[in-house]
Amino acid sequence: MTDRYTTSGLISVEDARKVVLAHIDLAPVERVGILDSFGRILAQDISSDIDIKSFDDSAMDGFAVRYGDFSAAGEVSLARPFSLTVVGHIGAGSVFEGGVAPGCAVRIMTGAPLPEGTDTVVKIEDVQVEGTSAENPAGKTVRVPFVPEQGANVRLRGEEARAGDVLLHKGERIGIAGAGLLATTGNAEMLVYRRPRVAIIATGTELVDVTQMPGPGQIRNSNNYSIAAAAIAAGAEAHILPVVGDSYEALADALLSAVKDHDFVVTSGGAAEGDFDFITPVVRGHGELFFNKVNMKPGKAQTFGIIEGVPILGLPGNPSAAAVGFEILLRPAIRKTLGYTQLDRPVTRAILKEGIHKKQETRRLYLRARLERDDDGQYRVAPQPNQSSALLGALQLSNCLLIVREGLCPLAAGAIVECLRLDIEEGTI
Repeated sequence: MTDRYTTSGLISVEDARKVVLAHIDLAPVERVGILDSFGRILAQDISSDIDIKSFDDSAMDGFAVRYGDFSAAGEVSLARPFSLTVVGHIGAGSVFEGGVAPGCAVRIMTGAPLPEGTDTVVKIEDVQVEGTSAENPAGKTVRVPFVPEQGANVRLRGEEARAGDVLLHKGERIGIAGAGLLATTGNAEMLVYRRPRVAIIATGTELVDVTQMPGPGQIRNSNNYSIAAAAIAAGAEAHILPVVGDSYEALADALLSAVKDHDFVVTSGGAAEGDFDFITPVVRGHGELFFNKVNMKPGKAQTFGIIEGVPILGLPGNPSAAAVGFEILLRPAIRKTLGYTQLDRPVTRAILKEGIHKKQETRRLYLRARLERDDDGQYRVAPQPNQSSALLGALQLSNCLLIVREGLCPLAAGAIVECLRLDIEEGTI
């Protein structure tokens, strides 16, 4: 692979991804609170300031007892239960003052610390309580019809971690359990990688806003919204900027302004080499151009370069082609800057339900498709009937991109094909 691509020929999908990712750095870090860290990647190790648990406690509602009392009790059964005197009643957040003498028990609630001298908890549903009254709500006597296992229903101090132990590591994604661990370990704030700011610019004099009724020759601007949604789904901040008309000067001004306060700039439209396509000459004229054609379909016209240190990706104007180009080239780049190490969506091998009768294609095809698992556990996939790159409906109904590698068309029903999963995050399986 050469270091630089111009307009002289196609670049492969693999080489295009390598070029893009080679020019992506980790985002700066920022300090955030627990809820703002959810779904983010840690930029530091997280250790605990206490033992977790910080004391031995009860895992059940029941009675805290001394196991040694039972070892000296002889035979214990339903017919001959072992009796203990109830000397207290404690709930979570309370502490039993003093120790528990032999032959005594303490009524205990889940989460309450184990009284000194006890080492075992018998569940409330397994015992008989006698002498319950308003003055003695825990009862006067508890009868236990069996010998419990020593340490039963007790959660020990330091069961999960000791003070100073690292529970979450740099590079880990904070999930639901991670948010709880941050709180448990006393970490109210932590360093994470900042979400990249992505500027989104649609180009085309024919575009009108979603609130406008298109006139003759006009279309509503859908690309800004689908690309912004894709950026947000990848973990970025999406900033939709005004539409730019078909002019070199207007596009250059928009890009030079956008790179001042964004980490990525994504354009749609004007990525080919027609009379009104300007993204390639603007990038070449104001920065460094690496490629502008990728050997894929849809989305052959993809421009990538750098202006003032900021990556620029010029996507095609056709909505599905733009969406596929974003998925293949920019989504992994956004994930890399966020600190993720898993950059590739899972690929599932499936049985083709119906033949693909396209003529032999020299480009790699990404067909919008629906993958399902049948009753015998086999994955089967069918491409959507309408594969027009100008339409979004087929993509909305799809949960994968059916990959047909270069030169493999046509394909017969029953062939084994690869499916890039759009419904599963990278690193999940």
